[in-house]
Amino acid sequence: MKKWCWFWVSFFFISTAFASSNEIDESDSFLDQLTGQGNAGYTKISNKNILLQKPSAPRTPKDLPPCRKPIVITRTLPKNVGETIRYTLNVNGLSVGTIDFRIEKRGAANGRIITEYRSLFKITEVVASLLPVEGRAAALVADETYWPIQAMNNYKISRNEFSEKQQFSADGHSARSHRIRNGKASDEQQSFPGAVQDFVSGFYFMRSLPQEADGCAILYGNQRAYTAWVKYIATEQIKTPVGIRPSYRYDVKFASNKAQRAAMGRLWLSTGEERLPYKAELLTGTHLVGDIYLYETGKP
Repeated sequence: MKKWCWFWVSFFFISTAFASSNEIDESDSFLDQLTGQGNAGYTKISNKNILLQKPSAPRTPKDLPPCRKPIVITRTLPKNVGETIRYTLNVNGLSVGTIDFRIEKRGAANGRIITEYRSLFKITEVVASLLPVEGRAAALVADETYWPIQAMNNYKISRNEFSEKQQFSADGHSARSHRIRNGKASDEQQSFPGAVQDFVSGFYFMRSLPQEADGCAILYGNQRAYTAWVKYIATEQIKTPVGIRPSYRYDVKFASNKAQRAAMGRLWLSTGEERLPYKAELLTGTHLVGDIYLYETGKP
């Protein structure tokens, strides 16, 4: 399972949260819960619990430079409600499941317009019989920013259960995590030299990168800080479900603050305005590949 988590990050911040079904959960949305409109007693949107600390770049292994000046994007994140992107996931050529990214809803909170993003994962029956997995993840992002206000993930892997809630400072430079692992709670806070992403919002941040991106970004989740260096390589033709399409290829090198060495990956994004991630590939260790399978545009 650790290798699978590396894959999500190699997809430049794909979510590590897993779900037992790729159907949208009909329970209260994360946005409703956090604004007090839902039935589950989540904290209302606030960053008052974030204590500003001296920022520092996350620790990196010797083969990866620290990220002291994260990429700043100027494009707005996608906001079409209902937009859904599904990928097939293969490990060493074996199909193990699908992963969906969906823009769930938009709403107002504390005078700001906020978008809720979700990530859902479904494994095949064969894999499920060997490794039961279930859970969900979500992130809230205000229109005027590209970093999250709050994020959450709840998931179960075999006999291990994890639950995490994250809050981010107004400028996105600090993050606070409350995590429960198998009934044991832990709290952590870190401050960084630039805006940081969670796993879900990071997927949409990736889609807003400048074409010739060449720099670094920081991801924070599961009480780990990930550093990713992204570099545009070339425009290439790539196979998709609707035929051969031009794409921008990027090389990614990344690691968490607890890793001993960096991992390598590749990404292919569409050249159109929607900047669809067509494919992601992990080149270090187990060969993991995610290919786009379905795209629904949603509504503005």
